[in-house]
Amino acid sequence: MSNNSTHIEDNSDISTEPELHASILQFLVNHGYMETVEAFKREARRHLDMIPSTHVQIQNTDINHQLSRLQIRRPEDLKDGDNQYYSSLTAEFNDLHYANILAAVIEPQTHILATSSIDKTVKISTMLSDNKNISQRTYRHHQAPVLSIDFHPLIPHLMLTTSMDGSSVLVDTSFEPDFGVDVDSSGVCQVFKDHQKYIIRGLFAPEDGKYIATASYDRTVAIYETHTSSNSLPVYTLLKKVGPFVGNVETICFINSRLLVVGVRDDNYLHYIHLPDLQQERINMNSTGDDWVSFSPLYLSVSCDGNQLLCTTDQESGRTILFKVGESTQLQNYYIQSTDNKFAIKRNAWHPSGLYFYASGGDDYSIQVIETKTGRVVNTLKGHKAMIRSLVMDPNIGLITAGYDQSIKVWTHPTMPLIR
Repeated sequence: MSNNSTHIEDNSDISTEPELHASILQFLVNHGYMETVEAFKREARRHLDMIPSTHVQIQNTDINHQLSRLQIRRPEDLKDGDNQYYSSLTAEFNDLHYANILAAVIEPQTHILATSSIDKTVKISTMLSDNKNISQRTYRHHQAPVLSIDFHPLIPHLMLTTSMDGSSVLVDTSFEPDFGVDVDSSGVCQVFKDHQKYIIRGLFAPEDGKYIATASYDRTVAIYETHTSSNSLPVYTLLKKVGPFVGNVETICFINSRLLVVGVRDDNYLHYIHLPDLQQERINMNSTGDDWVSFSPLYLSVSCDGNQLLCTTDQESGRTILFKVGESTQLQNYYIQSTDNKFAIKRNAWHPSGLYFYASGGDDYSIQVIETKTGRVVNTLKGHKAMIRSLVMDPNIGLITAGYDQSIKVWTHPTMPLIR
């Protein structure tokens, strides 16, 4: 529904749902909310299609009666925005790769930038870092392009990459090869080949890095565990492959160091995996509790306080849902970055305050700044000329974006100096 829509619980009998939805639609039309009408018609299509063509228009008194049966819960836990968010294009780098950029990530302690491209390289760059002891490097340790990069939360030089070749690799970026040794493939600590198709995401568990999770289009999630002491680089072993799920695993996100959530194509459930016992819990994304699959989750991210989960869906309306972690409760629905492009890449990233988030994936290649409480688009960041693949947040730098225009852009506060 509209950007100001909130969590709705429908207590009516399922047989009256088409009439209830028709009532809401008629109410929106009568009051001129035409943009909301179009979004509502897409969202409620399965209910509206059940209404006979001879259905008589519902009078205002009937509309009021139907609306009174809905319980609307306002997002009381959400706070008003403070107008403090990253919006100024401070730096732009166009010469890191000469092909489409697939992934970008900032190591939070050293502020080195790691990027990957369809040219199969992973590059370590230092233009955002003030650490002069780190050298820039290029790695080619996969046989296909790298789709995701992550760094160990406690060991800044331990990097995880996942690839279209179905492998995951751990690399020690501080390793100095001997003279004559191929630098491009040096520093490899471990190689994992437990997936049969693309690995779209690989993540270290936050805080301690005890676990690694990798998500693949082979419909599984692989979970690795380490028992190594902190005196040496950790060695990981496969704990379990979870799945197969009903569809491709599109997104994973660690809620905390011991809780992973999985989003799957053509599945109306989010799958929470508790570590280390691997107990699974399914949470229905449909607020009505039914099993109708009207959307798939494309990207998940958790708020900085760990209480809310932002879920970008594949719906053309740009529907993005804010859930309470571990619940079906929808705190807010947003309709942003709408597109009918089936190949659009949709991403979101939280502002550190939690008062705003950033969203990409629309046809104009912009980044929208959304106020979390109201759903209002408070700013639109323009500069990219092709699809955006990565939105990365660092509280000491700002928002880092990268995509198919082969550029890295840094967005900060107008008066915020760039770390170098």
